[in-house]
Amino acid sequence: MRLCLEVWGTDYDKIKETCILAEKLGYYGFYYGESLADIDLDCWTVLSSLASVTSRIKLGPVITYLLPQYRNIVLLAKQALTFQELSKGRLEFRTGAGAKLQYATQWWYPYGIEYPKEKERVLILEEGLQVLKMLWRKSTVYFDGNFFKINGATLHKPGKYLIPVTIAAKRKKMMSIAARFADIWEASYLSPKQFLKLNSDFDDISKQVNRSVLLKSLELDVIVAESDSDLKYKEKIFAMERGPSVYNQILANGLVGTTDRVAERIREYTDAGVEQFFLAFQDPFDSKALDVFINAVK
Repeated sequence: MRLCLEVWGTDYDKIKETCILAEKLGYYGFYYGESLADIDLDCWTVLSSLASVTSRIKLGPVITYLLPQYRNIVLLAKQALTFQELSKGRLEFRTGAGAKLQYATQWWYPYGIEYPKEKERVLILEEGLQVLKMLWRKSTVYFDGNFFKINGATLHKPGKYLIPVTIAAKRKKMMSIAARFADIWEASYLSPKQFLKLNSDFDDISKQVNRSVLLKSLELDVIVAESDSDLKYKEKIFAMERGPSVYNQILANGLVGTTDRVAERIREYTDAGVEQFFLAFQDPFDSKALDVFINAVK
């Protein structure tokens, strides 16, 4: 069972300290948010710095975007290859089609980037993954697609380090893309029963394309405490910060409780087929919560 952390924020000292602590405690991965908004720093710059102060923990973006309006895909491929070499094989390349249009536009419009509708984003992701795989593996790449054009690009490749790809997917078309291109398939915010059903659907799709992913992952929010009184306080703060609807959702589809309840909940998820947990803590820099959680579940 792999335990990974999802972290955002602009306080680099806190980010660095938490990453070092996560490695010490035994977390498998530490993934930092990527956006142009002022909620975080530049993702790939932060990750490169973290690689120099850690030695084992996997690193990567929470999600990195393949949108051609945002970043040249050859540049992204070169960034990933370079990071994989400098970190000695610790990059986890995480991607997906992105959030819904009505939610995500606010993050892109101020920076002059037109955020495509869902159907186009899915097509961009599918084509972009083809291009990335070619750039990472072939000596010279030519590609003439609907969204990307490559006219004989060559990139230096670190021979012994392959780049594992995680794809977030819950709908049929996206799961089909994940089944074809992903090393890790990830769903998000599901109950154990819901994941069990979706996992079965994903296995059926994987059989159709005659390919199996290496790992099944699930993204979940976490509120953990050692006592009932501490838990009630944390729940109250979360409900105030995120709203009652989000709070009620994570009660049903999340890891909320004292240590015994969280450990029991983890077992329910692993019994449903979850092999990796992608965890968004209420406060990602709460060192005590990170310690309490990993001791409870391991």
